[in-house]
Amino acid sequence: PWLVGENLQKLGVKILNKGITGQVHRDRKLLTGDSPLASNNLGKLAAKTLLEAFAR
Repeated sequence: PWLVGENLQKLGVKILNKGITGQVHRDRKLLTGDSPLASNNLGKLAAKTLLEAFAR
């Protein structure tokens, strides 16, 4: 998995999550998590994002 991050950085992607803390991030329609520890928080963020999208 670390090779994916390195390859993305070479393409100009800025990696925000530096550790394995369960952190999640939303950038427009892209939702990401820093590790398997982020799965619960990522699910919550995904649900919130979907509810916001369908409320419009």
